This record gives sequence, C-alpha cells and structure tokens, in this order.
Amino acid sequence: MHLYENPPTRSQRAKWVLEELEIDYTSHILDPMQGDLNAAARRAGQPLGAVPVLKTDQYTIFESVAIVLQLIDEHPEKKLAPPVGSPERAPYYQWSIFAGTEMDPPIMMFFDNTMRPLEFMHTPGAAYDAGLAARGRSDFITRAEILSNALEGSDYLLGTDFSGADILIGHSCFMATHIGLPIGDYPVLEAYYARLQQRPAYLRAYGG
Repeated sequence: MHLYENPPTRSQRAKWVLEELEIDYTSHILDPMQGDLNAAARRAGQPLGAVPVLKTDQYTIFESVAIVLQLIDEHPEKKLAPPVGSPERAPYYQWSIFAGTEMDPPIMMFFDNTMRPLEFMHTPGAAYDAGLAARGRSDFITRAEILSNALEGSDYLLGTDFSGADILIGHSCFMATHIGLPIGDYPVLEAYYARLQQRPAYLRAYGG
C-alpha cells in the first residue's frame, strides 16, 4: 500500500486511519517547494494533482474522506464505524461528510486569504482577499458552535466510541488550530481535540 502525501494537508487523514488500523504502507512525500507535487500526484492517480492518493494492489483512490471510509469498511474488526444499515451509521455518515463539505471549505477560504504562499495560487497576480478571509472565519465559527453543541457531554461524535468521523473532524480541528482559527473559544471542542491528540495513531500521523 502506497500513500502519496504532503503534510500538513488532508493527506494526514489518510495517514491517521492507516495508523489506527495498523496497516503497513509506504509513504511518498510530494514536496511542492520542489515543483513536483502536481505532476507527481497526477502520475500517482489524482487527476487534479493533489494529495492524498492511496494505491493498493487492487485500486487507486483519492479524496481524504473516501480513503478513510473505504479503509475502515475493509477492516470491520477494528470497529471504527457502526455496522452498515444500523441507526448509528446515520450520524457516522453525517459527521464524516460534514468534515469535508462544511468544515474544510471555510478553513481553506481563511487559509487561502491569509497564509497560502501567493506563488502557489493558480491565478496570475492573485492577492489575499480580506473579505473572503473574514467570511471563512465567520463560517468556521458557525460550524465550531454546531460541533460544540453536538459534543456536549460526549467524548466523541458518536458518544463513547471513537470512529472514523472523529478522524475526519479531528483533522479539521488540526487545520483550524494550525492556521489560527479560534478553537480555543469553544472549550468543549478544544477538549475534544485534546483527547484526539492523545491517541498514539494521531501522534504517529501528525508527528507529535
């Protein structure tokens, strides 16, 4: 199994789930500073030239959420997801998709307009947009409040059981913290992320 990655990015979701599942894999770091990320990722099987890409003997898959869900389904014995068709599977899907569709866009909007090196922008003459940065921050705050309410009184998104949904949302928490979005304003969310950071697989994936 081969993981094409470029930390700190969403490729660490794939790395985290591989570590949680204790799957042997080979890591390939694609360095954008060397100009190889786009071309190498395309060669690895990602048509947009992004990471992560996971190559196995049977398939190649990209998109961090898809990788996490697929690998967890391949290893039901690890119990990182409720049984297919069970009522508990509904919130598992909900929060897993929430990470990719609701958490990631405002985080990236803020990052793109405050921290992303301008030379990596796809538009010639690109510049930071303070209005978009403010919108990203505002949208993130709305979603952080939703997560805080959902986690009130629970260790994890599904209650007492850690799951793949926590890997996906946990990475969103990592990125928000990494770029300076206000997780610390939400004690419940901050405590949740602190619990995730104590997991040995998280530490291996994120270099803690």
